[in-house]
Amino acid sequence: MFLQNRKYYLLLIPVLSLMGTLKALSFPWSFDMWIQPSILPYQEPVVYPQLSVSTTGLRIKPLPREDFENIKVNPVPASEASLNNGEHLYNTYCFACHGMEGMGDGPVIKRGFYPLNLTSPGVVARDDGYLYAYIRYGGKVMMPSYRESITSKGAWDVVNYVRKLQGDPVKETATETPATEDTVQESAE
Repeated sequence: MFLQNRKYYLLLIPVLSLMGTLKALSFPWSFDMWIQPSILPYQEPVVYPQLSVSTTGLRIKPLPREDFENIKVNPVPASEASLNNGEHLYNTYCFACHGMEGMGDGPVIKRGFYPLNLTSPGVVARDDGYLYAYIRYGGKVMMPSYRESITSKGAWDVVNYVRKLQGDPVKETATETPATEDTVQESAE
């Protein structure tokens, strides 16, 4: 009997082998890179666990946004180094939405997003602290927070560069140290 059905048994060996290899490449292993914990667009980064210590030793919980919105003048002078760093950060993080000249004509408009024109009179009239707060805390509608990507000093450099795009790079700068989360906290106490 075995010899009569030998061709069926020989055909069964490759079929079972193929089924075994298909099982190794199938669900759930083939979807591991698609389904994973990640931050979605316009979603805030994951908050740190309570009682955790940051690797830099800096404050984990940010100060209220209003503490920075009330700063009238950028504490970082609009020096050549500040403008170069601001331009680099702007081209890295802001260009995609606001465009090269800050006109709100970046590549994202092809996707149906219409960012703010940074050279409009309404934005020019805003205080430097307000622009800083938008960079670090995000917009109230669409703009995400860049708190995890841009340092406090870097955000002030971006404000200087935005003022340069607006045609006024040296808008009355202060000579004190840059305002960071720590210096604002100390002045409030």
